[in-house]
Amino acid sequence: MNKMDAVDQAYRIATLTEPTGEIRQLLSGLSFERSLELLLMMRQSTKKVKNPAGFLRRAIQEDWQPGQIPEKIDRRIENATQRIYERNGLTPEQARQATIASRKRGF
Repeated sequence: MNKMDAVDQAYRIATLTEPTGEIRQLLSGLSFERSLELLLMMRQSTKKVKNPAGFLRRAIQEDWQPGQIPEKIDRRIENATQRIYERNGLTPEQARQATIASRKRGF
């Protein structure tokens, strides 16, 4: 069994659904161990994950670790902060990273 077949099987176990192309693409760039960590976090989430692709995308971007509880964020504030960084000359990706960093610092 190759890595992607194993990741697909782990996804099926974690969610009881088939992985979409987007999910396969998100997980294909990660190590097998990291993919399993993310799927475990998704499985252990206290609330049902309604958008697995969004959950995985955010977990990858923000480098969530097992045992870390995702924090609820206000998307309006998050988007406004990102737009401010973009107006100050950052690229959209740089603005996103700066927004995440400012949230972690508590600003």
